Amino acid sequence: MIKKVTFAVLLVLILESSICVAQPASTIEIYINNQKVISDVPPVIYKDRTLVPIRVISEYFGATVLWDDKEKTVKVYLEGRQVILKINDTKALLDQQTVVLDVPAMIIDNRTMVPLRFVGEALMAEVSWNEKLRRVDVKKQIPQIVDFSYTTVNNIPALLIKGNTPLEYQVAGYDSERVAVDVKAQLKASKNVINVEDSVLKRVVVSELNDGSGLTRFVLEMEKGASFYIIKPDQNSIAITITNVLSSVELEEDGTLVARLKTVIPATYNCFTLGSPEKGDYRLVVDITNARLSASLPVVFDNDYIKGLRASQFTVNPYVVRVVFDLKGDLNYRVFQNGDEISVVFSSRKIPSRGDEDGSLKNKIIVIDPGHGGSDPGAVYAGVYEKDLNLDIAMRLKKLLEESGARVLMTRESDIYVSLYTRADIANQVGAHLFVSIHNNSSTNTSTSGTMTLYYPSPEKKEFAQILHKAVVETLGLPDLGLSERPNLVVTRETKMPSALVEVAFMSNARDLELLKTDEFKQKAAEGIYKGILRYFSAI
Repeated sequence: MIKKVTFAVLLVLILESSICVAQPASTIEIYINNQKVISDVPPVIYKDRTLVPIRVISEYFGATVLWDDKEKTVKVYLEGRQVILKINDTKALLDQQTVVLDVPAMIIDNRTMVPLRFVGEALMAEVSWNEKLRRVDVKKQIPQIVDFSYTTVNNIPALLIKGNTPLEYQVAGYDSERVAVDVKAQLKASKNVINVEDSVLKRVVVSELNDGSGLTRFVLEMEKGASFYIIKPDQNSIAITITNVLSSVELEEDGTLVARLKTVIPATYNCFTLGSPEKGDYRLVVDITNARLSASLPVVFDNDYIKGLRASQFTVNPYVVRVVFDLKGDLNYRVFQNGDEISVVFSSRKIPSRGDEDGSLKNKIIVIDPGHGGSDPGAVYAGVYEKDLNLDIAMRLKKLLEESGARVLMTRESDIYVSLYTRADIANQVGAHLFVSIHNNSSTNTSTSGTMTLYYPSPEKKEFAQILHKAVVETLGLPDLGLSERPNLVVTRETKMPSALVEVAFMSNARDLELLKTDEFKQKAAEGIYKGILRYFSAI
């Protein structure tokens, strides 16, 4: 709940006698927000300007007023505005800007009197004079939210809330999936919900509280585990930004050293090197933008690649997390992203060979690509999604390969969307020996059944596809639909190593689909691909 302003009036009345320089204005009435001002000291007119006791400003405006007896100055604070007046000085300060007054603040009959129009307008009020009624009307602007939208502030996506006056706010609540922010203003915007097409912010719901507090509550529904920060681009606006979070950092070594940077949502990052190579100082830097640091760092075990690892909240406007690797030399490294994980792979500059003479999978880097995922389901038949079948077979294959000593990287290990070019880039970045994409087929002809393998037309890719296809067909026992040359297939065209795409079976065929539903058949599919990979390395 927004803390109410404490009204403090520290006014030391001047005890020495003073000469009255203004005419009493007892017939003048002052109304603030249609409420008649009652004061033991009436307003006075001086040079056609109305002066009122400073107490009126504190009581009726809700401002904080401070008196500095040494400097003979009055300081007035309200909703982010600051007014400083010096007794008998026609120069005043409004938010640190000098303003020349028609009349100064004055001591009259031992009371501090201030020019009503200037102070009122400085505090964002409308001041008007009615000659006929001999009446001054002051209307304080009621804080209102005139608009809110999801836009870009300082090049970062943010919920921007705009008011007609300076806005005050308070965080009312925060958990792993939402944040509530209360703004001291009425809601005048025409909408109360924003559905956001964003990876981190899902929806914004707005409502006025009915408890007499005058608050409007903004509830931002965000991706689980995300964070937020609030800035004021100017006095009359508030910007709420939902940020990513670096939640964990892991190190693992298996022929190469891999650092896995885990974020709440897929991150935007920048990677570059620093240091002085001539002094043996090699550093690799990964900057994650619009993110906050929440991860604890692992202990750097003895390895051939890095001496140390550190992370910090490098900047806060905008938020940037910086991860720095202190390298042991001029190493080869590759950085790639798979969903919400950034992987940094360190290795020597030696180019991996195609295979060992005995056909062993030890230290071989193999990328498995479960087709489709996330918003792309692939083929769908009888409530069965191709993306789920592909991932199931891929995870079984991963286990078989790792048990044989291979280093396996997956383009996805959960139900997320990964672009075709990203899939190929992952394999290229890590210098993989092989790339296998796993799919299942469909056709308008429901009688079509069998296994086929797609490849990009190059000698080495065709050779791998032939060996792989033969092993899968032998293992599954489905009709052999042969190889299919596909020059425009992105995942096999863009990969720089031998690659192939296996269409295991036809989901559009009732018999094939029933087989695909069984664990036994999916395990056989994984074993067939595994045998093909073994045979490929044995044949070279």
